[in-house]
Amino acid sequence: MIKNIIWNFKLPSNYIKHHLTHLQFNLIKFNFLNKLNYKYSFWNLNIDSLFISFFLGLIFLLIIKYIINPVKYNSLPNKIQTIIDILILFIYKNVIDIYGKKNKYIFSLSFTVFTWILFMNLIGSLPIDLFNYIFYFIFNTNIFSFVPSSDLNITLSMSLSVFLLITIYKLYKFSLKDLFREILFSPFNCYICIPLNIILEIVNFFSRILSLSLRLFGNIYSGEIIFLLIYYIVPWWLQLFFILPLTLLHVLISFLQSFIFMILTLIYVS
Repeated sequence: MIKNIIWNFKLPSNYIKHHLTHLQFNLIKFNFLNKLNYKYSFWNLNIDSLFISFFLGLIFLLIIKYIINPVKYNSLPNKIQTIIDILILFIYKNVIDIYGKKNKYIFSLSFTVFTWILFMNLIGSLPIDLFNYIFYFIFNTNIFSFVPSSDLNITLSMSLSVFLLITIYKLYKFSLKDLFREILFSPFNCYICIPLNIILEIVNFFSRILSLSLRLFGNIYSGEIIFLLIYYIVPWWLQLFFILPLTLLHVLISFLQSFIFMILTLIYVS
């Protein structure tokens, strides 16, 4: 069993491929695809990304409850809650600076986007091989990707969800007539240019979705490849000197990508 748990890859590409391969579930055959060399299909679900995203969402809700309790019972916040309060004030200030006024819906969207993406990014700083060993013992599979934001399906679905919420908010804030007027007469305010305005609006809509999803996916995915190469090529005793700087770099990248996603969301909704 030990030989089945320890993966001896001769090439770094095999090691990277293994750790970036998703545990998929086929909706047609209704079974798990527990193989490295499978073909991607529209009917395959990345179960690992969905599971980790859902799990981190539950943690996010528990943190929110943890924040509300001292306020509800008029008790003093502890150090963790003070740090979270600083994060809330940081996001609130950016909402005021970019959106221009207080809005609880925009703040909730920004806070959720920032925190959820930050959690998904930071989970990549955990020991990847250790969790693969654990999943092998529990689920009898060594295929499991632990960073949802390195999955294009997750980043693309988040971008689509954000723009769906932005569209619903604009329908709530403005009338349907005003929304169509903005689409038909922007940027050129004349009847002749309506077809051109529609084409530009479609291109603008899909380019924003792609810019949000591909930027987050590209940075996190490339970071995972770099870290996996270091873990594979550098000897374990030499990795001790890389732990602190690499961890700090990963935390910085995770925070920066979450911040950029939130800022672009605020810009697009403004």
